[in-house]
Amino acid sequence: MPSLTARPLPHSILFKPGLHVSVDPGLPLRPQLDRLEDKIEKSLDEVCEETNIKDVNTGELIKIEETLAIAAQAAKEAVSVRRRLRQNHERSSEGEQQPEA
Repeated sequence: MPSLTARPLPHSILFKPGLHVSVDPGLPLRPQLDRLEDKIEKSLDEVCEETNIKDVNTGELIKIEETLAIAAQAAKEAVSVRRRLRQNHERSSEGEQQPEA
């Protein structure tokens, strides 16, 4: 059995509209996280919807690859937002615990 290795996404996939899901630092994080989680869920639903990989043609397989790339990018962004939310929560908790001078 050949080993599987990660490869970079092709240029044609990286620059497709809708693939890049970025976080806007000027907007609240929670709504952005909700948007990212929805994007992940929709992408996975689209691919997992009773798809039998052995029955799809090459074009459909490319579409699956692109959709999973969108889900992966959104997941990376969601991880970043969750970490920032946790850091913000920890900072605010620390501020509440420090006695006033």
